[in-house]
Amino acid sequence: MRARSALSLDDEIVHRIFTFCPNSGTLRCMILVSKAFHKVYQANLKATYNIVGPALPQALRVLRYPYETPDGVARMEEDPDTLAADCPEDHAASVITPIELQYLEENSEVIVALEDIYSVTQKDRSSATSVLTAVESLRFRRAAYRIMFYCNLFPSTSGRLYGDELNVNEITHIQIQRTAMLASYPTDELLQLYAVLRFFQRIFEQVFDNPSDMDVLLTLGPRGAKRAWEKRSYGALLRKEFKLDFDDDKDCLCHRYFSLPLENIWTERAVDPPSDEEPATRFILDSIIGADDTCSQCAAPGGLALLTQANWSRTQLLPVQLLKSRLKQNATLWTPLHQAVSAHMADKLANGEDLPSYAADGPWIKSVFGVPKTSEWDGWTEDKSYCLPCLTKFLEEHVWRWLLQERIKAGWSPPEDCRYGYDCRSMVHKPSHAAGKNHLCVPKEDNDFKAHVLSKDQEHTTSLGQRDFAAAVLLPLQRQSAAAIYGSRVCRTS
Repeated sequence: MRARSALSLDDEIVHRIFTFCPNSGTLRCMILVSKAFHKVYQANLKATYNIVGPALPQALRVLRYPYETPDGVARMEEDPDTLAADCPEDHAASVITPIELQYLEENSEVIVALEDIYSVTQKDRSSATSVLTAVESLRFRRAAYRIMFYCNLFPSTSGRLYGDELNVNEITHIQIQRTAMLASYPTDELLQLYAVLRFFQRIFEQVFDNPSDMDVLLTLGPRGAKRAWEKRSYGALLRKEFKLDFDDDKDCLCHRYFSLPLENIWTERAVDPPSDEEPATRFILDSIIGADDTCSQCAAPGGLALLTQANWSRTQLLPVQLLKSRLKQNATLWTPLHQAVSAHMADKLANGEDLPSYAADGPWIKSVFGVPKTSEWDGWTEDKSYCLPCLTKFLEEHVWRWLLQERIKAGWSPPEDCRYGYDCRSMVHKPSHAAGKNHLCVPKEDNDFKAHVLSKDQEHTTSLGQRDFAAAVLLPLQRQSAAAIYGSRVCRTS
């Protein structure tokens, strides 16, 4: 069947095109092509499901729920059952406005990013994008949207954080409202929500270690969890009105923000509460890939904790801490190192993202595996899995060599080598010596690295200095433009 249009396309074909739109912007442009296209879109929501995923009913409730009364007053005094039943999750087709579509995509980007993180940390460490099955993805996203909705409905805003303006009865009423809201979900789906909460908690624990703060952090919901993962920063995570030095007061609105209503529900339903000692992933995942894998070098068991290209960012390694020996304390190297790392993360910087202080993810570490190695490191490649001690050992031995190579590529001419190289004590407390000599070199008596990278006909010159080696092997790279080098080596990782 074809809607009234000069285009010779059946409605089914138009709708099929809609379902392959990668984002809401593309879909919106398609809808605006003609009235006929708009009519086809309104007749079926599958295109929106393609963008948001199977948790569309939960995503729509986040947008459409009346969080305030018509008078603009928060619904803190409303009957708990009425609050829980209002604007239910609608699985039937309904018209989605352009502004709703925009907000759906914004929220979806958060949930999809969190699913990717969940997948690489809980399901399969080898893939930076989600490999959850359709059923597993539905469980995760449905729970994440419900957490987002709960946090929107019961926010901890300035002036309400400590409950200073509320009496005990009012606080108790809000806690009953929270219980009623979560009690509207079946037990199996509540366990899935609990599993996602445990996942968020693990993310927050990476930047905070005070258990009394955890309830406050959970009020930040999915967006806060995503920021915590990306920024690893106290300041970047919390809004200004949040203060995390409060006493664990039973009257605080944040106290047992999720745990109290969940405990009430387990008791009411005579259900054994999930144990914090057992993996909550069993409520989301049907299988885990590589759970019994070992380190490729030392054979230490690690499973999902092993490090690969897809999850290097989990290490939170500071590049400067990976410099060898006393190079860590050479302040003249900090800026060049930051610049070298930044050059390999140009795609993120171009998108307006800040360079994380740890910056242990993506192309720059991959490029470290490309520097010349001695035979001791044969078989150490970027595509293998490593435990943290092994990866750290490899990087500490090679990051300084990588930095020398990157600086020369960018046009730097090394000064004369210091005979003490990376073990030099003077470079730590004498800035003039640190800047006047090259310390990205082995101590004079250590020629193993030079012997490895020199060609056969050069090996007889065992006294060849590091500066001469750099001129013979690395300086020709200056003929290439830095832009061309970086452009060819930058690869996007998520």
